[in-house]
Amino acid sequence: MNINEAITQLKSYNGPFELTLHPGAGGALIKDVENAYGFELPQDFKSFYRFTNGLEMDEDIFNMIPLSEMIGNSKDDKHPSIAEYMIYSDMWHLEINTDDPNQYEIYVLDYDSEKIVLTNSLAEFITRFLKGGVFQIGGLYAWKDEIKAEIHGRTDPAQVKHLFGAWRECLTLGLIKVEEVKYRADWIIATEDDPHYFFIEMSLSRNLNELVTLLDSLNLAHDILQIRLVLATASTALLIDKITPDRAIAILEYLRWKGQFTDYERNEINYLLALWDDLQEINEPQLEAQANERLKDFLNNYSRLSLYNYRVWRSINEHITEVFNNKV
Repeated sequence: MNINEAITQLKSYNGPFELTLHPGAGGALIKDVENAYGFELPQDFKSFYRFTNGLEMDEDIFNMIPLSEMIGNSKDDKHPSIAEYMIYSDMWHLEINTDDPNQYEIYVLDYDSEKIVLTNSLAEFITRFLKGGVFQIGGLYAWKDEIKAEIHGRTDPAQVKHLFGAWRECLTLGLIKVEEVKYRADWIIATEDDPHYFFIEMSLSRNLNELVTLLDSLNLAHDILQIRLVLATASTALLIDKITPDRAIAILEYLRWKGQFTDYERNEINYLLALWDDLQEINEPQLEAQANERLKDFLNNYSRLSLYNYRVWRSINEHITEVFNNKV
């Protein structure tokens, strides 16, 4: 696959997402980028940008970054960011060999800042994106996980018990669906050459009871990290109106005796539960709105945790504990 073939794919794209190609850039703008970063762009990048000065796809606001925006980023970027999604929630970078600009790496930084080199071919990058977007199997994130699996080996269920514990609680509480967990199992199966059979069993689970029984077979233990992962999931669900404030309060009631919370957490949880009890007896819209905001603010403390960034859970959890201990 060369860049001309990739450009042909862009011209004929008829996939499920809306693709916008910008008018091509002129030689002067390409030179401005090279001057901003102090090196020549590879020839395939020049060909791509002459064809389209970046592109947009509506899946998660993915962009291959226009040259003018790349110039604006040069004050902060040692290596140019060539693509991003969700307003720079994640970025894909270009590192060029200054002795030979046609030798380069396209890479992404993982959650723990590990550098994952994806390819030395812009055409391959475009092809993988058109195949699976950002999040679908075959797309950019799956590609990263394939390479991580080659580096670190297959995922060992015993090493991610916190993840399984959080999945179990979230399934029980209705925060995630069976299909979501099975999709993650399918993801691991698709991105690892020799996936552990446990993930195949997860993928084959037919219903909630089968999946929970399988997860329970690992002898999962409750601890504060697992509970905070559930609260992080509840925080996201509340922000996107997947659950109501009343449901979030019920989750706090369910979890409050399960983990070794800090004094601040326990006090805040007890305050919120008492406040909700009071709201059942009075009709005060303003007080209810204030209570909802306080609930969101409390759950937002856990928002850096997610069911997908398990490599940095412990460092995030330690930071959360430190912040809470300083609030007492």
